[in-house]
Amino acid sequence: MSGKTRSSSRTVPEEWTGLPLRTCLGCGSRKPKQYLVRLVLDESGQPVIDGRQAAQGRGGYLCGPGCLKAALKRKSLGKAFRGRLKGVDPGHLWVALGGAADGFS
Repeated sequence: MSGKTRSSSRTVPEEWTGLPLRTCLGCGSRKPKQYLVRLVLDESGQPVIDGRQAAQGRGGYLCGPGCLKAALKRKSLGKAFRGRLKGVDPGHLWVALGGAADGFS
């Protein structure tokens, strides 16, 4: 081993120590899962918000409505759900995440 330490981008604030960390599908930042919005797939393969963060199955996390566009551009929703995603209504998700109804285009 070369003795190098991990990149400073991997370090987290001390108050987050011991909390479960998750990565945002849009911006890639790592935060405690309680600060992120969890998405899961419904029976028809559409992503929906899991408000309790307790639904069974694979989930993906977003910081909020601002990261939705980035997640769609990066195609990270499909990757997070391992090909089970049947399509996505970005306008519906945008509003559900708290974005303005006319803010997604």
